[in-house]
Amino acid sequence: MKLKPTSLLIAGALMGAAVLPVQADPMVDLLKVLRDKGTISAEDYELLANAAKDKEEQAAAEKEEIMTKVDSKPSSIVTLDKKGLNFESSDKAFTANIGGRIHADYAFIDDNYFDRNVDSVDEFGNGAKFRRARIGMEGTMFTDWTYALEINYGQDEATEFTDATIGYEGFENVKLKLGRHKMPVGLEELTSSNRISTMERSGPTNTFALGRRNGLTVATGGSNWTLTGGAYLGEGVESDGWEGKDSDYGYAGRVTFAPIQEKEKLVHLGASYHHVGFEETFDGNNLGSNNGRLRARPGIHFFNDRPVQVNYGGTEDADTFGFEAATVMGPFSLQAEYYTQQLNRKEAKDADADGWYALATYTLTGEARGYKGGAMRTISPKNPVGKGGFGAWELVARYDVLDIWDSSAALENTSGIRGTESNIWTLGVNWYVNDNIRFMANYVDADIKSDDASDLEGDIEAFMFRGQVAF
Repeated sequence: MKLKPTSLLIAGALMGAAVLPVQADPMVDLLKVLRDKGTISAEDYELLANAAKDKEEQAAAEKEEIMTKVDSKPSSIVTLDKKGLNFESSDKAFTANIGGRIHADYAFIDDNYFDRNVDSVDEFGNGAKFRRARIGMEGTMFTDWTYALEINYGQDEATEFTDATIGYEGFENVKLKLGRHKMPVGLEELTSSNRISTMERSGPTNTFALGRRNGLTVATGGSNWTLTGGAYLGEGVESDGWEGKDSDYGYAGRVTFAPIQEKEKLVHLGASYHHVGFEETFDGNNLGSNNGRLRARPGIHFFNDRPVQVNYGGTEDADTFGFEAATVMGPFSLQAEYYTQQLNRKEAKDADADGWYALATYTLTGEARGYKGGAMRTISPKNPVGKGGFGAWELVARYDVLDIWDSSAALENTSGIRGTESNIWTLGVNWYVNDNIRFMANYVDADIKSDDASDLEGDIEAFMFRGQVAF
């Protein structure tokens, strides 16, 4: 069978419309030429032109559908900034931040104290150590759930978790956190070690504040107030001034109020209370228990043993009250806390101990200390190094007093007596290179006194230096 030329042209045009839909307009122009020359009829032209236009519209619809599917496919956002490595899903329901810190310390120590019990305290000369070396991750899951996991390399002690928590923030103005984290006690304690103004926290804070425990906290608050409660069970191993104590359980609460809270002006007030119950690891007046032991380093972490120490044997539980205040007036700030603790003892008189500190800072370059959620924050350099500036420079002075001697209680079931009171001056200079790097220099002068003439007293001096990176 022979095909007419017109039939061949129509078939070719239909084929072209089928395989080249995106070229519909040129195809229509070609069909117009064929129609005008009489090669195809007007009816054939209408048939082929409509077929080409339909194919073009179909292709455009298919393209739009494909692009819609591509655009709606979930993706994640990855950023790297001063807060570390950040991950975020496109719907923001899942986030993760990987960060860490390195605190490298160097110290020159002169321990001119008179120790009548020669072997009771380790002497320490010059030294270097990693005070902290941590890596961790925190973020959110399914929008309302939070998590945190941080590991600290322990130069002095075993490598361990500092924080390991899961939390929930789906309730209105209420946050829950379960796991190992800081209990709500103390302004200085709850200010991050990346942000405190001295290399070490004060003696009263290290002796009386709880620090990290494995338990539950519930927090609420407003624009200028916070209220937090917590409870925990003993882990068998305690931190800071609590080493060797065998706590059974404990609970704590803290409230803060900032009647003035502006960008460079602050007035902060706060109070806390915590109770700890101890396991009965003693029998009657057995002196072997450390549950009633109070002790502290002299503002210098290089001492393994503590020059200040008293052990009130037979302690069943303890109650501690803390009061705090702070103010920021531009580059100048003041901060102070007072603690008092009562150790409730079995078959012996209860013992009382207390301590306080006052801290002053002044930023030579004009920056003000930050504040958020009832805790102090560090300063942020207005002109960081690398961006045309010299960073921020801060002067620091702190005086702290710790008195752990109760003369009436000490007559019964008391052991491990070294120094019973410390009065410590800490003077410092901090250089904030930028928001992540800081260098610190501290001079510490600790006066150790003893109410028991048979033990330790004297003076300890040290110059310490730290290089810090935190992200």
